[in-house]
Amino acid sequence: MRVFLLDADVIIWCAENNKLDALFKNKKIKIPQIIYEQVEHYTVPETHEKKTIVLRKYVEQDSLEIVDNPVTEEIGKIRNSYKKCPQLAEIHDGESECIAILLRDKECKFCTGDIDAMKVIGFWGLSEQAISLEELVGKIRNLRYDFTKDCMKKYLNKGSALMVQSYNEN
Repeated sequence: MRVFLLDADVIIWCAENNKLDALFKNKKIKIPQIIYEQVEHYTVPETHEKKTIVLRKYVEQDSLEIVDNPVTEEIGKIRNSYKKCPQLAEIHDGESECIAILLRDKECKFCTGDIDAMKVIGFWGLSEQAISLEELVGKIRNLRYDFTKDCMKKYLNKGSALMVQSYNEN
């Protein structure tokens, strides 16, 4: 069974749109501890309202595993890529952990709506291990553009192009 890694924005959007059950249905999902903590208690940026997402039932159903395994060597490599390619924006630690897991485990796929993270995935040649929310749960009405297959493809390609560009410059 393929394992899916999720970014905080995916979980929060699904929770706010009553799609958590669809997200976790018949899937094995892992998230780093740092992402779990981000989504467990988060603040809505527009309203500053504090909210809680309870994921315990998915852990109990073995649909969700919380991993506390910062893959430090790979995370170091990812952070060094910003030095090689200043056009890449730095990403959050949880996203770095997920991408580090991708580098180690080719069976994992990472779902994010963060455009900068998509570029980093493409930069590292991991495009085959990226998956949009649209692909993960199917067509959803009013899905944000950054969760679509088209958006994912566009920014993975931009990241791949940055890798080629930085390779040619060095």
